[in-house]
Formats: sequence, C-alpha cells, structure tokens
Amino acid sequence: MLKIIFEIVVCMFAGYGFILFVHEMLLTVKHNKKYKSSMVELVLIVKNQGHIIEGMMRNILSRDFIRKLIPGGKILVLDMDSSDETMDILRKLEKDYECIQVLKKSEKESVFKLFDEGEKRDSFNN
Repeated sequence: MLKIIFEIVVCMFAGYGFILFVHEMLLTVKHNKKYKSSMVELVLIVKNQGHIIEGMMRNILSRDFIRKLIPGGKILVLDMDSSDETMDILRKLEKDYECIQVLKKSEKESVFKLFDEGEKRDSFNN
C-alpha cells in the first residue's frame, strides 16, 4: 500500500515537472518571437571595480535573466580605463562566458553602432 502511494506521488511530481517544462518552452518561443528585433542592449560601464566585478558578473549570469531580457543574450561591459585589475578580470570572464563582450574606452563608439545598425535594418525591413 505504501509503495502504491509513493508511486502515485512520484508520478504526480513527474507530471507536474513535465507541465512546467512545456510551459517554459512555450513562453520561451513566445518571448523570442515577440522581442526578436528588440533594440535592447545591456551595457555596464565600469571603472576600477576589480574588488567586486567578478562576483557581480557571476551573480548576474547565474540568474539567467539576461537571456530573457535581451534577445541576443549579450552583456556589453565598457571599461573606462581602469587602473586596477578590472580589465584582467573582465577578460577572464569573457573567456568563461560567451554572453560577455568586453570593450575598452577607446571602443565605446561601437556600442552606439549596434543601435545605428539596428535602425538601418528596421527601416530596410519596413
């Protein structure tokens, strides 16, 4: 009798898990269609944050909200000529995580190019 109750509970949890899985998949598909051409970029501008940058970035990336918030799933980190180890830490994180793109202060104009290219693409498609 106890074995039957246990099997019923396990089957209920398995069914619940499957329903949640299907629900999340449908939301992901719906979300990707809705925001595919979105002009949203997450840009972090940092300077001399070597003491906290790695923990902060790993915390952000562990939450998986980036992929939901931004269609391309990229975080642009613009270092404004830090004099501490911030740039070294960011380069290490860039190798560990494909969703991080690190830019130097001299490359800050490339941040705005993304939006200019997006506007040209949108006007071409309309």
